[in-house]
Amino acid sequence: MADREWALPAFGARVKEHARRLGLASFWQWWTRELDALMPAAPRVALVRRRMRPVLVFSDEFATLWRPATANGQPVMTVATTIPLIGDAASIAAAGRAALVPTTQFAHGAPAVPVRAFISLPARDMLRRNIVLPSAVEENFRQALAYDLDRHTPFKAEELYFDAAIVDRDTVRNTITIDLAAARRAVVDPALKAAAGWGVEVAAVVPEPPERAANSRLNLLPAEARTSSSAWSRWQFWVPVAMIAVATLAAVVIPLWQKRDYAMQLTILADQTRGRAAVSETLRSELDARVADYNTALERKYAFPSALQVVNAVSKLLPDDTWLTQFELKTMAKGKETQRDLLVRGETANAGHLVALFEESQLFAQAAPRSQTTKIQPGPGEIFDLGAQLKTRALPTPLALAVTDALAEPPPPRSPASPPSATPAGSPSGLPPPAGPSAPPPGAAPPPPLPAAPAASPAPLPPANSAPANGAPAPGATPGSPPAARSAPGPEMRVRPPYVPPEAPAGPVSPGLAPPADAGKAPSNGGGRNP
Repeated sequence: MADREWALPAFGARVKEHARRLGLASFWQWWTRELDALMPAAPRVALVRRRMRPVLVFSDEFATLWRPATANGQPVMTVATTIPLIGDAASIAAAGRAALVPTTQFAHGAPAVPVRAFISLPARDMLRRNIVLPSAVEENFRQALAYDLDRHTPFKAEELYFDAAIVDRDTVRNTITIDLAAARRAVVDPALKAAAGWGVEVAAVVPEPPERAANSRLNLLPAEARTSSSAWSRWQFWVPVAMIAVATLAAVVIPLWQKRDYAMQLTILADQTRGRAAVSETLRSELDARVADYNTALERKYAFPSALQVVNAVSKLLPDDTWLTQFELKTMAKGKETQRDLLVRGETANAGHLVALFEESQLFAQAAPRSQTTKIQPGPGEIFDLGAQLKTRALPTPLALAVTDALAEPPPPRSPASPPSATPAGSPSGLPPPAGPSAPPPGAAPPPPLPAAPAASPAPLPPANSAPANGAPAPGATPGSPPAARSAPGPEMRVRPPYVPPEAPAGPVSPGLAPPADAGKAPSNGGGRNP
């Protein structure tokens, strides 16, 4: 503490006073105590050891030199030697230099660096007391003490070196407690002169014993004897500061640079993903549009009953004494929905009963007369004008489209069947060829003729305005194939199955072998034979 006070007497003192006034000093002391408990022992001891300086204690007959050392892993101050002060000045100076040689720092090829040391004043050579002052003089309490120094001490201000520090504040009474230490110049000046003759650079004159000299807050060294630039010009100060600045800069810049690269990679990946998503969305929209176009006609066809079904249902609903003079089906669009109405006009014996008949039907809803009935004169009949809406039907379950590989290679083209070879497969060469592809050997009974496959009859086509019946083959289906499985009765929206080319006809059958499985089918290209 005393060394730092000496390093920056004017600026440092003002900063420290402001820090104490704001409470930063107490916070810093608490924080350093907490960090000191967490720091390993070796770095903590090295840090404390670095702050310690040699200490000179002057008495009447000799001066004692204290040096920092380490005992049991803890930094301590030990007595190094004593320097006699009795004799001529040359002998005293030589004895002092000889005693300080072990503590002198030498540089390679450079002169010795002066020893920086403290001077510790014994209690008999100084005056120390606590003084209570109003808080109003806190900013300039040293000047206030200088004016009233003759009231607090038995000496005049010109005869003393003094220093003071605030040790307590009473916010209730608005007072401050100041620790004042003063020493006569007649005691301090000879000690400073003797230390300078030994080549010692006095860092501070402290009113503390040698064991606590490094932690003293008071420095009685005159202001003109203090140097304020050496601490800022030493490399021991700037090298750690530069290393801390570089480490801090690296800790801030390197993560930012890594995050920048990561953000750029994410941006490229997001752009690629966005492009693929746009292509996928375009394909989806195109597929939805094509599916909608494909199902439009089927939806219109299966949304309402066909005209033939409506005529059939009306014919069954109307009684035998009713005939129609007008039958009309009208389709109207209401927004995105389509409505189909039935308009009938005719004569009947009881017009009021027709509305109930239409309401009970499964094809019509909201039946109501469009105008008043007219009584036929003479006769029991009535002229009616009736309207009803056709009920919408549930669309058939759509079938999934067959997924085929568009990149699959097409099957190779089939060549026409060649005429049967003169020598059947499996017969030894040199034998006469048989009379036909399946001619029996000489002397053998001819084989029975193969039964002809029954020709598949074409399935009947459904009516033009009616839905295909259950079990009827779908348009484009192979005749004779079983119908596709259906979840519910009624028409279904189907997709034409892919074209499957017929298989190539089998070659000639060797004598004595069973006929192939498709021998009974009619050949498609004339290569086989008819039974």
